[in-house]
Amino acid sequence: MTALNLARQLLDSTRRHVGSSDDPYVISRFGDLQIRIDVADALLERADTHPSPVAATEAQIAAAEALIAASNAEFELTGQRTALPSTLNDPLRAKYRTVGNYHLNGVL
Repeated sequence: MTALNLARQLLDSTRRHVGSSDDPYVISRFGDLQIRIDVADALLERADTHPSPVAATEAQIAAAEALIAASNAEFELTGQRTALPSTLNDPLRAKYRTVGNYHLNGVL
């Protein structure tokens, strides 16, 4: 299962656990998470329609960051944390360096 799908599942699970709320913090956390998931989805779609190593890496970063944010929000809002898969062991630092080197220096 991809990081993006896991992020969606965590968001849905957290939403079910929290139910509805008028707490501004809870509402803003859900807004933030939904935007992160939507951005990751858009970057994944771009990587599929305009393939490049950098586009794929950007999509992977956004999905991983959305998953981490969803996991953190799950813990903040429910007191529980779903174990994340070991596939996230791939360091994001290296991915950020790949993207930065391309956009700054034109190096793939």
